[in-house]
Amino acid sequence: MKLTLKVLSLALLSAASTFTFAAEPASEHTFSGNISVLSSYNLRGITNVPENKGATLQGGLDYNHASGFYAGWWGSTLDYGSDNGSEFENNFYAGYNGSINEDLAYTIGLTYYYYYDVGNTDSNGFETMLGLSYKDFGISAQTLLEDTAWGNTGDTYLKGSYSYALPHDFSLDTALGLYIYEESGKYIEDSSESFGFRHFDIGLSKPLADTGVTASMNYILGGYDRDDNKFKNKVVFGLGYSF
Repeated sequence: MKLTLKVLSLALLSAASTFTFAAEPASEHTFSGNISVLSSYNLRGITNVPENKGATLQGGLDYNHASGFYAGWWGSTLDYGSDNGSEFENNFYAGYNGSINEDLAYTIGLTYYYYYDVGNTDSNGFETMLGLSYKDFGISAQTLLEDTAWGNTGDTYLKGSYSYALPHDFSLDTALGLYIYEESGKYIEDSSESFGFRHFDIGLSKPLADTGVTASMNYILGGYDRDDNKFKNKVVFGLGYSF
């Protein structure tokens, strides 16, 4: 009897040692967010009359599905010189991310810009987004679909970006911005330029230990607007947290 129990016990232990629980399937839904503070908000290299020349609070929420579908919201405080101080930019976006191979990926999306409490609705509008990335290099084209106070239908912002990993967890981040301008629209008429250099950014970023916070410094080399006015150069500092 003791021998029988011993053999049975060994058999059970052997079975238990070879038994594995089924891994819990990964969720098809992913949610993430971010929040940051910048020394100023310079949309697409605009430094002469920035969206916010002082300290700026920004944040966003993102949803991603395993199929490649994504949607999200991003917002920023603004300062256009009004007395109420409640101006706010909202970007609502959705689209699809796909990959061609392990190094080459693409994105297709649509963004709606909604400006809260800026005094009019002429700044609100839709914009398409097409992007392609290869490893650490990316290019994108964003085209305005309607006339707004800040652009004409067909205006296209072209951006190329590259990030390079440096020692001690530093990252060298660069971006080149160009613009294709439509000559005339409902709010902007007789643009003097049809194509132009908008800005070049070069900066450093670094995670702060295991806090989840990333510090950044970015130097903006100002280009030109649609009327060939020169943007000044500027340095922007930032702290960001992702969750």
